[in-house]
Amino acid sequence: MEQFADFEVEQPTTTLAQRVSATPPDGLQPGMLMRVLDEIDHGLMLLDLTGRILHANYPARRELAAATVLRGAQGMLSASNSASQAKLRQALRDAERDCRTIVELDQDGDAQALSLAFIPLAALHGGGVVDTVLVICSRRAGCESLTVQMFARSRSLTRAEQNVLARLCDGHGAEEIACLEGIRMSTVRTHIKNVRQKTGSSSIRAVVHRVSRMPQIVSALRN
Repeated sequence: MEQFADFEVEQPTTTLAQRVSATPPDGLQPGMLMRVLDEIDHGLMLLDLTGRILHANYPARRELAAATVLRGAQGMLSASNSASQAKLRQALRDAERDCRTIVELDQDGDAQALSLAFIPLAALHGGGVVDTVLVICSRRAGCESLTVQMFARSRSLTRAEQNVLARLCDGHGAEEIACLEGIRMSTVRTHIKNVRQKTGSSSIRAVVHRVSRMPQIVSALRN
């Protein structure tokens, strides 16, 4: 009889793609989802069709707490004036018909304006019937301080240069920066020149645009 050498059966290996695609335990999903949403720089809210707030991430909660354009009254999303409130109601009616809309709300001029996108979401087991609405808020002007700090560190900017860049990202002009930082205009111009040179940019506007397009990383320590 022909002899066969002993051999071990090779066990199938789990690939990285298989491990990544594996569904995490149900107990981890809600908490992890909330953490992910809180790291997104846009305010995000989940509403039911009546306007009741089912969930709001950190930027959305901050927007509601400021109560300049939006507010949460007894768990319901509401606007600061009747015209904006009518827009919210219409957007919810449109969402019920599975229509996506963008509305612009304002209070006390354009400086406080806020745009909201209403995205209808069908129930997972509801036969395609919309029962939830995702509301995406526009970003407020300016950049997160941690993003500016990380960019400044990567380009070897001094603390003073970083401070000037942060002021520029917040929309301040050179004269305003001089007053806010308590320095001379000539010093501000020098810092701006150094920032432009160290970042290899053709203009300071290009630097600000570059930072504003970066992922806006929020600090783990929030007010």
